[in-house]
Amino acid sequence: MSKGFSPTSISPILKGIIKDFGLEKGIAGALLQIRWKELVGPQIASHTYPAEIRFDTLSLRVDSAVWMHQLSFLKREIIEKCNRLLGNESIRKLQLRIGPLPAAVETAEETAAPEGECTAEEAAFIEQQLLSIPDLELKEAVRRALRRHCLKERPSVSPPAPGSSPDRAPR
Repeated sequence: MSKGFSPTSISPILKGIIKDFGLEKGIAGALLQIRWKELVGPQIASHTYPAEIRFDTLSLRVDSAVWMHQLSFLKREIIEKCNRLLGNESIRKLQLRIGPLPAAVETAEETAAPEGECTAEEAAFIEQQLLSIPDLELKEAVRRALRRHCLKERPSVSPPAPGSSPDRAPR
């Protein structure tokens, strides 16, 4: 008798890929960029952008010399907030550089979700996949992605054309 397919949790696979390809700093930088406004507040976020993490240094782009001076007094606090978000002490220095800021990064909350609900079977499958993910933020992001996928893959039902009746077939 042949064994059936047994799905494997994606969390350890992703962690292995991230580590094997040295993507930890890139992912940490992307997380800071996405959550920057929440992390430092709207006022500071409107004048700064976390450009990159290189070794133990976060490069922060600042839009003016005035803000660069002000932020020099807040370096320790910003580093602590970043490390708290990342769950480790990977950032030890903050490098401030004057430069243009990119357009605002779209957050998960601002991204429109497809309309509709997953079936009970789909919801149960999604929750089963999430069991081995300990990080709550990652778990919620994967939940949203899987939900979008299940809704996107459904055939869409077009509403009847104006003036037509769904009960009558064309002759």
